[in-house]
Amino acid sequence: MKFPTFQSTQTRLNLLLAIYFAAIFNYALYAKIWQIQEHVWANFLFTVPVFIFLACWLVFTLLALPFVHKIIVPLLLVISASVSYNSIFLDVYFNHDMLTNVMQTTVSESSRLMTVPFIAWIVCLGVVPAILYCRTKIIYRTWWRECLARMGAGCLSILGVLVIAAFFYQDYASVGRNNPTLKNLIVPSNFIGAGISKYKHWKRDNLPYQTLDTQVKQIKTTPNRRVFVMIVGETTRAINWGLNGYARQTTPLLAKRGDSVINFHNVSSCNTFTAGSVPCMFSHMTRTEFNVTRAEKQDNILDMMQRAGIKIVWLNNNSSCKGVCKNTPYIDVTKMNPPEFCHNGECLDNVMLPELDKVLNQIDQSKQDTLIVLHTIGSHGPTYYERYTPEYRQFTPTCDTNEINRCSNQELVNTYDNTILYVDQFINTVIAHLEQHKDWESAVMFASDHGESLGEKGVYLHSTPYEIAPKEQTSIPMIMWFSPTWLQNEKINAGCLRQNAQTQTYSHDNVFSTLFSAMNLDKTQSQTYRADLDILAACR
Repeated sequence: MKFPTFQSTQTRLNLLLAIYFAAIFNYALYAKIWQIQEHVWANFLFTVPVFIFLACWLVFTLLALPFVHKIIVPLLLVISASVSYNSIFLDVYFNHDMLTNVMQTTVSESSRLMTVPFIAWIVCLGVVPAILYCRTKIIYRTWWRECLARMGAGCLSILGVLVIAAFFYQDYASVGRNNPTLKNLIVPSNFIGAGISKYKHWKRDNLPYQTLDTQVKQIKTTPNRRVFVMIVGETTRAINWGLNGYARQTTPLLAKRGDSVINFHNVSSCNTFTAGSVPCMFSHMTRTEFNVTRAEKQDNILDMMQRAGIKIVWLNNNSSCKGVCKNTPYIDVTKMNPPEFCHNGECLDNVMLPELDKVLNQIDQSKQDTLIVLHTIGSHGPTYYERYTPEYRQFTPTCDTNEINRCSNQELVNTYDNTILYVDQFINTVIAHLEQHKDWESAVMFASDHGESLGEKGVYLHSTPYEIAPKEQTSIPMIMWFSPTWLQNEKINAGCLRQNAQTQTYSHDNVFSTLFSAMNLDKTQSQTYRADLDILAACR
């Protein structure tokens, strides 16, 4: 295909670019503001596209440097097309957290997002305009006329912004203050701002590493071997969790275990994306205190346990451990790629069971207590139909495509519920493996990293900024199971735990101190342990 060649002055080209960005790439912003129109004046609504156009016009006027603009503008066009598609069709807000999520996404994960409409959108609205821009020959005036033309364009855009501010400043201030995440829909400032924020975080990586509870030690109270399995779920939400009273029984195997499985009914996640929630879960910092950079530069509960002499093993069937296992043993089971469990670079969670058996068999030969982390792929979308085997396809019809917005809501929910059936059998199997070692003090804890939106109010997937995230993305399932030997030796009142699990509110904030207590680390000298966040403390 041969692209035509055009001629244009730089000022005219900047004007066309500003119109294009304002009219096409910022549709999601206008749609979101329209949804809250009852709180703002109608006249204000019509100024928003004009304001975006004027701001873009000013920026492109400033960027119009010889040669440089031929690199910057095409890049902006292609990236903006990608970001706008996700904002318009999947209600994705692009901020620093989303950029972190994108940078940590594996090839297999990203390939599942490469739908035909997505690629067509980028090519037609990003790549083709970028090529046309590069094929446009700039006609330059004499230097003083060029300067006057650009200064005039800049002044007009600034004047327009000032006029809008003079009449509608209060409206902009009010809408911005009450809806702070709207800025994450403004293209291209959202991903440029995210990039600047990421760079600032990168600079802070030179912070010195902080060792916490330097004298931490384990206090053994019994001669029994202690084994704790922490299962980190992925994208499983509380609303569809059978043990929480969901209309469907999506957790039949755990339900059959009766009171031995303690189900926590009201639990919230630390964040709405894996790279934010998983490090937070294992950090002593609470959700309101948590900072990813600080977490990377200090000990987490795994580091402290390992220093106390407890063996740590992280089995991974997800993209990565998100830095949590940076100092501890790590086994990526996806690299083994057994065909009975794996397809196109992703595996069913049962792929971890053979490795789990190996670890359990080694414990009898070891004198160490052990914490095992199983990082699952759980209910990860958009390819929910790939998260379970055919026998767990019990709810039909299903959504067997990654273009989830093309499926009916019932098809999508059916498919998602089938993933939870598979999660249920996985947790049940892990418990069954531990039950074979009756002389051990063994325990299992499961907590999902975050929830998921399945099209409610037009929102799909996750990673919505926490401040406005729907409950579907922040409300998560959590369960605990203890062997009879553990309960007896530790004198834990299981009835008390069950009662609290039904009536109290919990979150990822509780994980650190609960693990600290469960593995009998010395609390008396700790600066990080908090009894008020220890789930077990109230029932000993």
